[in-house]
Amino acid sequence: MNLALYREFRPTSFKEVIGQNHITQTLSNQVKSGNISHAYLFTGARGTGKTSCAKIFSKAINCLSPVDGSPCGQCDICKALNAPNTDILEIDAASNNRVDEIRDLREKVKYLPTIAKKKVYIIDEVHMLTESAFNALLKTLEEPPEHVVFILATTEVHKLPATILSRCMRFDFRLLTVEELVEHLKYVFNKRNISCDENSLYLIASQGEGSVRDSLSIADSVSAFCNNNITYEKCLEVLGLSSNEGMAQLVNDIINNDIKAIFNDVGKVLNRGKNISLLCKEITEYFKNLLLIKSGVQDFNTLNIMPSELEILKEQASKLNEEVLKMGFDKFARIELDLKYSVNPQNLFEAVCISLINTAREKNSVNNEQNVLNSKTESFANNVTTSKEIADVSKNVKTENHQINQDNIKDNIQKNNTEYIDNEDVNVLWGKVLLKIKELNMFALSASLKDVYGVKIVGNSLILTTNDQSVLKIIDEASRIEVILNIASSFNSNIKNVEVQYDEANKSSKDIVAELKNMFMDKLKIKE
Repeated sequence: MNLALYREFRPTSFKEVIGQNHITQTLSNQVKSGNISHAYLFTGARGTGKTSCAKIFSKAINCLSPVDGSPCGQCDICKALNAPNTDILEIDAASNNRVDEIRDLREKVKYLPTIAKKKVYIIDEVHMLTESAFNALLKTLEEPPEHVVFILATTEVHKLPATILSRCMRFDFRLLTVEELVEHLKYVFNKRNISCDENSLYLIASQGEGSVRDSLSIADSVSAFCNNNITYEKCLEVLGLSSNEGMAQLVNDIINNDIKAIFNDVGKVLNRGKNISLLCKEITEYFKNLLLIKSGVQDFNTLNIMPSELEILKEQASKLNEEVLKMGFDKFARIELDLKYSVNPQNLFEAVCISLINTAREKNSVNNEQNVLNSKTESFANNVTTSKEIADVSKNVKTENHQINQDNIKDNIQKNNTEYIDNEDVNVLWGKVLLKIKELNMFALSASLKDVYGVKIVGNSLILTTNDQSVLKIIDEASRIEVILNIASSFNSNIKNVEVQYDEANKSSKDIVAELKNMFMDKLKIKE
């Protein structure tokens, strides 16, 4: 009779432990040097090797001839410790968590080991001890007899008192990657003569969520159902999952703004017996992968997907705005708990899908408008027009109140080694700028620029002058200045800056009235 896969393939040496080299190397070195601590704390998620490493380490420190820090398995002590014994004791803290049981342990640690060099206490799920039990353990844990070693194991290290943590050498076990689990599954299936396709390997590994034990338990169930001939379709059937094609279709419905298809595709998935909560979990993971690809992740091993699906996800990520992906990941993650208590969880799930369609529409609309604006701006340099309309606009530029002193400007330009452009060229340039802003339908800016009466170029700066404070506020705003600069520089590449000046000496009547009102605190009545 075959053992469960996770029991049959439990590691017996540090070399067989997967993905925890930062821990196994340290423990091996301690065995080689003989520098053994009195208390260890192994913490991490389930199925990552905490108990396995505790058993290997407890045998290694007692082995007569350890091999590279691991127990040899051949000496008399190793053979004796493989059988039930009183020198390596495993205690389940979940069922032995009372203070009386810990006091009993304190009495027993005084006795010497019978066959081994050191007596090892492995206390599993140590976070389950009561507060009084922890207090009873403290003194013994801090100063145990020389022949005793404690190894505490827990999945919830945050529940341990700081006084316990400070007395232990701590090791944090990490979750394994999909690639590491796939390689281990290949090894196990090869030993058991189980056939399995590549897609099934990745599916089983991804469902294991970083746990070796969970992955092997899933593999056990699937291989039993498939009679040792595992296929992707049967994997999906056993696990109650949808293929990623189903997830991809839902995302395509969002991309295509197809509300009808959303309802149809969700219904199809649920009609196959899919649990809505599981569907939500899967699509949350799918949006996470899309978001990672959109953000430019290079290490695709961090994605829980099959290699064959990568191109599909890349294509979908390119079609969706990052804000839509963020919202999708956030909303689906948030409703996972709500679905359990919802009267109609299907409606709740579909509502999130529809909201993403609306968001995608809005974002695409904004992007399209921005693209049109960018396209028009970039094409200005290649579409310089000399039509009568530009000439008419140029004639209307109000330069009569601001005559430029040509000689002074030329002297200033020569001192600064900058290019000089005469007034006629400036007027033509400014006419082109006004016309292009009008074409962009920027009504507020276009109307305000008509009240600019002074335009000149000094050095690399286009300088605009107005005597109206309200006009100044509208024009002298970063985004609008940038628009003017982009357009002006497309006609004249020497222009690198745009400045707006207020003509204090020639204030508009509107500004003068405003100052008088402010000065007399509205006591002066002025007929406007």
